[in-house]
Amino acid sequence: MSEVTAAGGLAQTRPLRRRAGLREEVHEAVLELLVTGAIAEGSALRVDAIAQQLGVSPTPVREALVQLESTGLVEHVANKGFAVAARLRHDELAELVDARSVLEVAAARRAAAAADPELAARLDELTAQQERAAAGLDAADGLAWREYLRIDHAFHDAIFDGSRNRYLVRLAHTIDAQAQRVRQSVRLGVTDADAAIAEHRAIAAAIAAGDVAAADAAMAAHLHRVLELSLDSD
Repeated sequence: MSEVTAAGGLAQTRPLRRRAGLREEVHEAVLELLVTGAIAEGSALRVDAIAQQLGVSPTPVREALVQLESTGLVEHVANKGFAVAARLRHDELAELVDARSVLEVAAARRAAAAADPELAARLDELTAQQERAAAGLDAADGLAWREYLRIDHAFHDAIFDGSRNRYLVRLAHTIDAQAQRVRQSVRLGVTDADAAIAEHRAIAAAIAAGDVAAADAAMAAHLHRVLELSLDSD
């Protein structure tokens, strides 16, 4: 396993401010490094090195790595410690998107049935934000691409929240990190921004209209294309 070095991205991480939510902040900082590919797969995750870069004690870092094992992004190697897990194989990618489709179509149906005007407004705003982000998207600019994906992620999260089913939300969170990692790894030179935004608008319109069948169809079509893009980029 290779060591985590400045080239791996940790040297650019700013020390975290100390506050009550330190454990959660450390978890989010390490997760960000993993899903964006700042640390290459197979690289060793040295607790002391990460703690030093984040300006915290080793304890919350170790706790974050243990927690992240359950996402499949981190693996514990006997007698060696933690390492970045390998990316999903072709068949695992297909299973991941299939599972995501089951959950997200269910969430979209329930969100449409709820017919919440606040959710409709939120989805419209997020789609507008994503459209603005895409207008200036430069495939060579990793920060701009991550901002675009942050909005994309927020759109799907809002639908899960709008489903009003806490168990659907929890199930989604169990595969969320892997889904983000896959989305981040899609080659930046060929983005799907225009198609994704059009599909998001169709999903948002169906939910706003309270059209359960249309929400089901729009979300299913969107995720089918995501599956094809993910597998083509594998």
